[in-house]
Amino acid sequence: MDEKSIYWSYAGKPDNENIIIEHTLKYADIESIKELMNNFGSDKCKQVWERTMLPDKRLRKLNYFLAKFIFKISNDDAIINEYFNHHKITRADRINEIFNR
Repeated sequence: MDEKSIYWSYAGKPDNENIIIEHTLKYADIESIKELMNNFGSDKCKQVWERTMLPDKRLRKLNYFLAKFIFKISNDDAIINEYFNHHKITRADRINEIFNR
C-alpha cells in the first residue's frame, strides 16, 4: 500500500512508531497490518491500539474487526464488548487526569 495514503496528514513517513502503528491499523490493508505486526511485534501493536483506537467510538466497526481477526481477542461478541468496555478511557480523559492532579 502506498505510504502517502496511510500517512496522508504527514509530509513523509513519521518517526514516531506509535503513529506508524496507529495509522497502519486505521488505513492499511491486511498484508500491511501483518507486516506491521512482524516489524513491531503484536504486543506493541495491541498496546497502541488499546490506548489510541479502542476508546474512539467512531472506530467501533474497525475495532471489532481488529479485536476479532487481528488481535484474536475472542470469537464471542459478548467477550469483545466486555473488552471494549474495559478499555473505554479516552485520550481526553487521560489529558484531564494529567491537568487535574
